[in-house]
Amino acid sequence: MRIAILSGAFPPQFDGIGDYTWWLSQELVNQNQEVTVFTSFAPTRPKPASVEVICCFDPAQPRSIQELPRVLHQAGRFDWLIVQYNPFSYGPRGFSPWLIPALHRANIPVAMMFHETYVPFWPWRYSLMRTWQYPQFVRLVRLASAHFVSTQRWVSQVNRWTKRPCRVLPVGSNLPRCGLSKPEARIKLGISQNAFLVGVFGFAHSSKCLDWVVEAARSIYDQFPETMILAVGQIGSAIRNACNDVPVLESGRLASAEAALRLRAMDVFLAPFLDGISPRRGSAIAALQHGIPTCSTFSEHTDRFLRDFVSPAFSLTPADSKEAFETAALALAQTTRDGTSVAKDLVELYETHFDWPVIARRMVEDLGLRYPAATGPKSVRHSG
Repeated sequence: MRIAILSGAFPPQFDGIGDYTWWLSQELVNQNQEVTVFTSFAPTRPKPASVEVICCFDPAQPRSIQELPRVLHQAGRFDWLIVQYNPFSYGPRGFSPWLIPALHRANIPVAMMFHETYVPFWPWRYSLMRTWQYPQFVRLVRLASAHFVSTQRWVSQVNRWTKRPCRVLPVGSNLPRCGLSKPEARIKLGISQNAFLVGVFGFAHSSKCLDWVVEAARSIYDQFPETMILAVGQIGSAIRNACNDVPVLESGRLASAEAALRLRAMDVFLAPFLDGISPRRGSAIAALQHGIPTCSTFSEHTDRFLRDFVSPAFSLTPADSKEAFETAALALAQTTRDGTSVAKDLVELYETHFDWPVIARRMVEDLGLRYPAATGPKSVRHSG
């Protein structure tokens, strides 16, 4: 198939959906698909191997998406247009009334990949944005011939407006897997082999319970004085400012290989989320990729396969109990002190659900077989 992917962001921007598009596009090519990425303007855009990247719109100027049909037409014929969707990717506050007409005029079967759908009713500042985000979501669902979501949570929202099947496609890690052992990684980083490293990774987003991380790290530090927090990404400065009684190794934003090196050096990974872990939580997924014993939270929104997974290296506590998380994190640290450095069952979980070859293969299977429009969709000429 010849596949076009529309993404509001793309490397070198620090953006989860842009990273998703980068990794997915490469793996689709590895599986013998021809891929072109259409994305926003930027001074420079690195290109994945064998993937064409075309910059054609500016999310800060939502009207600019009207150029998409013309640019698609110039690029040739496509079997599918995969839209990587978060409402905020295509306009300030998620307002982009020109997106749907542009997709109609593209005259290509559309596959929606919903990373987000629309904002909730609460807090109050979201209420106004919802008035245009929700109708926009409904129209996109009805327009599409194929539907994918990053977590089970969105399935019922999609199914309300279509009878077509909706497939959950988790988010793969945006890091390469580090090939070093934990001792080798620590030697390269100049970190003592005796240190006990409590790891955190990613952005300091409001969904992450940073005060829970700090309190859990303090409990572990009281038990193991050699404890240090190894913080990778934007989250590091927030952790350092909140925790002045536990040593913090703050790395800040790093190239992906450097971030992976630091994950390999970690002993345990703390990732409490207000709404629980899910297959779209890239930071926790990167920890699973590297086999790091992980303590997180669950809620009604946590996907069943994660809640049902049982491992001494994987602990989930209720998302409404800070005390339960702190207790579980300390217990995991105590277990890890006497255990193996890599939890192989976590790596197997990652490879079963989150590995990019798995994600790309499932997408291709659905586009090529599952949907009526995709039983060998004819390549169509775009109308400008």
